[in-house]
Amino acid sequence: MQGDSPEKRAGVRPPDGPFGWIPTLAASANSMFIFGASNSYGVFSTYYLNDRFAGTSAATLSWIGSLITISMFSLNALTGALADRRGYRTTAYIGTALCSSAYILASFSTKVWQLMLTQGLLFGVGASFLLAPTNSIAPQWFHRHRGLASGVAIAGSSLGGMWFTAATQAAMDHLGFAWSLRILGIVTLVVTGTMNLLYFQRVPMPPRKRIFELQVARRLTFWLIALELLTAYTGHWAVVFYVGTAARQMGGSAQDGSRLLLVLNAANVVGRILAGFIADRFGSINTLVVSLLLTAIVEMSLWLSACSMASLYALCVFYGLVSSTFISLNPVIVAAHFSSSPLSSVMGMTNIFSGLGGLLGNLSQGAIFDRLDKHMHLTNTIIFSGIATLLSAVVALALRAHLIRSGSSKRFLQKI
Repeated sequence: MQGDSPEKRAGVRPPDGPFGWIPTLAASANSMFIFGASNSYGVFSTYYLNDRFAGTSAATLSWIGSLITISMFSLNALTGALADRRGYRTTAYIGTALCSSAYILASFSTKVWQLMLTQGLLFGVGASFLLAPTNSIAPQWFHRHRGLASGVAIAGSSLGGMWFTAATQAAMDHLGFAWSLRILGIVTLVVTGTMNLLYFQRVPMPPRKRIFELQVARRLTFWLIALELLTAYTGHWAVVFYVGTAARQMGGSAQDGSRLLLVLNAANVVGRILAGFIADRFGSINTLVVSLLLTAIVEMSLWLSACSMASLYALCVFYGLVSSTFISLNPVIVAAHFSSSPLSSVMGMTNIFSGLGGLLGNLSQGAIFDRLDKHMHLTNTIIFSGIATLLSAVVALALRAHLIRSGSSKRFLQKI
């Protein structure tokens, strides 16, 4: 009909319909396996640092977790372009194959460098292939409820962190290190291989001739988002990687560390969904600024003053509620302000800076731990992480001011 929208005349499903929740929930399930490895890496980090490789420095061991983050995010510009050109399912299946293989190969590793290549680099590359379509599928299906949908999709990462943490710790206690990795590899293959089938694209991307969308790099908005991600990821992983070690320094066990991670990830689930709900009403950037400020306040106050297991549990609850909301809110911000560009590609370009931030943060925190905090309270590691997070809040404020001043997106001036 003449009054129909171009999308309807072209046979494209309209946004904000119930069908969009199918690929959104599939993305949530896959997020469990993409980020579950890094969110539960504290189990492996505590085991490597205190048992399996007790004579190895934290800075060296931090390369395993760092390679997951840096390769997952830094390669996302390439994998995002591939997702736009070859389709979301094809890209996701490559990721499934690589992630599953990484776990299996890591189970046979006996040296730190072998784990760097398998559990670190290979898994991170595979996660990058999975992340490209997973980050982009929910925002394209929703306009009015984009923040909530993105929050639901990324909340799976914390759900994954919960059961990954519990399952990994239980498997290591009863079956050993090698079989815990093999089981994770098999489960990853089965679940993500099934969820990939549900990656329906609402609007197929037109053919593209270039890999990088270099024109977006001419906009200050892009660079402010990139800098915010760089600084946020620089500070983000300290609690995830070192709260188990903090528990050990207080006389706790490895099981205490895994229980703290369970609480942290459970709080993350609530926080990410709640942040999306709030962002749809008060603006994604407004919500981002507040959550980053609260993250720095919670970390610097509760962790610096922690003197018991109860205080560490309080840290994990409050930090989990506010800390990782930036992970679910940034795809919403990119989708809102770069809607005319291929979404996976632009998100991939911003994620390069997420990877660099993760590398900078993990290596710096490892070096600080070795030199200053190994046999005492993690004061210096905490201060470094808190300052980086506070800086990311300042950059997010600058992004908000820039968008209001430039009037670059009038639709979002009231709820920016």
